[in-house]
Amino acid sequence: MIHPSTTASLICPACGQVFLTMQQGMAGMTRCPHCAHSAPRAEFGTQARVVGVQQVRRRVAQMQPWQGGDMAPASQPPTPASAPEVKPWPVADAVTVQPQANPLARTFLQPSQALMPVGGPPPVAEFTRPSSSAGSFWKRAFILLVFMIVCAVSVWFWWEQSPASDLMDAAPVTEPTVVPEIRPAQGVTPTETRAATFPPPDEAAIAADVKALVSELVAADSAERRADCIHEAEKHGAEIEALFGAGAEEKIELRLLARIPGLPLVLPTGQPVPIFKVVTTRCANGALIRLESGADGKRRIHWPLFHETHEAKLVAFLKQPGEEAAWLHLGLRPSHGLDIPAALRSKYITFDIQASATGEPRFVACVERDTPLGRFLDRETDWGRAYLSRLLVRRLDIEADTPCMVVIDCEGAQEGGGGK
Repeated sequence: MIHPSTTASLICPACGQVFLTMQQGMAGMTRCPHCAHSAPRAEFGTQARVVGVQQVRRRVAQMQPWQGGDMAPASQPPTPASAPEVKPWPVADAVTVQPQANPLARTFLQPSQALMPVGGPPPVAEFTRPSSSAGSFWKRAFILLVFMIVCAVSVWFWWEQSPASDLMDAAPVTEPTVVPEIRPAQGVTPTETRAATFPPPDEAAIAADVKALVSELVAADSAERRADCIHEAEKHGAEIEALFGAGAEEKIELRLLARIPGLPLVLPTGQPVPIFKVVTTRCANGALIRLESGADGKRRIHWPLFHETHEAKLVAFLKQPGEEAAWLHLGLRPSHGLDIPAALRSKYITFDIQASATGEPRFVACVERDTPLGRFLDRETDWGRAYLSRLLVRRLDIEADTPCMVVIDCEGAQEGGGGK
């Protein structure tokens, strides 16, 4: 260890580096170990004489490599007796060399950083404030709007849950007394209302009775057996025997017996009845047949409907010339009257007429609107429903796509008889 009393800290006048040397006289030659500058000892400055040289010079000197040649051999120190007494360098003025934590890191420092004094305050970082963008204003406005909406929704929920809101809802409200208005159900006719008073028909039992009665009527070999199959047979005895008796023109054989879907209503009572079709060797289009209950409670065949549709009475009637009228049992369904001229549609209420099981041939029945019968049928019938009734009809000579007839009366209609 070098004792501070035998060494001195000098500053080279050529390169400004600080170095240590042995104490010697002022006339002795001294050589800078950094730049190899040789000069008398008196030309080298000391720490006390050069005030402007700061610690940074030592840091730069430590980073620079050795540039000088071989150091001149140091002169032998004088003996204590002959050497002049030199005061040691003050310890307080000596430069304290900080140990390097990472020697490799100093070689990568920038020049500005290498000139920074060791242990000095860090440089002030330069900071440039970016200019405000145009979108920052809209961003803040949008955030403010969302905040206001959230606040409004929160207040509304709070008001709904608050007791004041419950009290306002519970407050009685005086309303004027409203008298309920009673109206008939839309699409429900008086006939359908009356049909609700009838018990629903036992369709399975009626189908079994129809099968048994038709088979017996065709196979019966006596008038008594045939009459037992017909409702009010005493009124239609002659027609029954002419069709199925021994004196009939041809023997009628049964080809088909089937149920027709739906439950037509009988006008004007509104009773729902199942309808069946009967195809025989004499009626290819099929006849309509339904049952009627007698006084004894037994169901039998309704003869007028079966006989008129089996013998095509309507077709034969419309072929006759003249202005005569006839009562016929027919099926009818409301229609738009597209078969008659457009100029007459406002004058008549029209119906599609069914006089056979297949509906062929087609006929159109017309009823004058401004008559009691027209008002009756308009009130008692509804779209999409089929009806059975006994009508008084007459041929109507108009230019139409389908043979037409005019309805003069309807059996059981209290307002009937108004037609022409």
